[in-house]
Amino acid sequence: MTGEQSKVPTEYYRSHGILSDPRSQAALYLELPPGAPALARTVQGLLIPPYGRILAMFGVGEGEFDNARFGVRRAEDLLKRIQERRPGPLVTPRAPKDRIGAICRNFTFLQVSMLRHQGIPARSRVGFAGYLDRDGMVWWDHRVTEYWNESAGRWVLCDPYIDDVRKQKDGLSLDTLDLRSGGKFLVAGEAWRLSRAGGRDSDSFGDSPADRGFPPIRYALLHDLAYLNKVELLGNDDWGELLTKPEKELTQSDLAFLDHLAEVTVDPDANFLEVRRLYTESAYGRSVEEKVQALEAQAPRS
Repeated sequence: MTGEQSKVPTEYYRSHGILSDPRSQAALYLELPPGAPALARTVQGLLIPPYGRILAMFGVGEGEFDNARFGVRRAEDLLKRIQERRPGPLVTPRAPKDRIGAICRNFTFLQVSMLRHQGIPARSRVGFAGYLDRDGMVWWDHRVTEYWNESAGRWVLCDPYIDDVRKQKDGLSLDTLDLRSGGKFLVAGEAWRLSRAGGRDSDSFGDSPADRGFPPIRYALLHDLAYLNKVELLGNDDWGELLTKPEKELTQSDLAFLDHLAEVTVDPDANFLEVRRLYTESAYGRSVEEKVQALEAQAPRS
């Protein structure tokens, strides 16, 4: 991609989407440290994965913290909840019990919100991580940050969900601040293409032990389309017929659409206009947009 071509997607991802804007809480971002690595550490001091094994690493009991589970949809509301739990500058790490429990979506979403506020192009990506399963047998549904590194002239995948405590406890040696170097994260389009071509068993991808194979890959693929259009859905936002349709009811037209979607989302910069078109014109994209707009209209204003 030439420099002129790359300007369109980078400029698009430099600004907030409807959910990532901190709005009334924007003053909290004034003292943030610059850059993705520092912001990853900042987010890790505010949120905590709400799972027993991980909580035990931090000495936190199940009922001792504010568990948002799937997370909070709007950045403004998440920042309010962080301040309600423990007021103070965001750069001040909270004790583990004073962090907000949330899954990977909120970790990457909050970092992306901070990056965009600093004028750094950033987007959340949906895919599958091969480093969350200690046996390495299953690649689990995961959301990470992708930001534009101006000096390197490339997009960098960064996982703020994995901090140094977890890396040490789980013996992870990969660079979670630049995941492309380890090859342990696949965007959803890559997982779909590999599985469709028989290069990877679809059951090696999953959202839970009971939900593996093509359904969770399709779910991730459609969510990635929304994320690339700056609509960072919660993990349980199962909107749109194509996302919930039983596997046996998929038509050839459905599969052709999903194959095309996988193709363009693997390289969203080269296919930027098509990524935008598929969201605005597809039945899935329209379903998501209508739901988000309705929820936004109901959201209280400070």
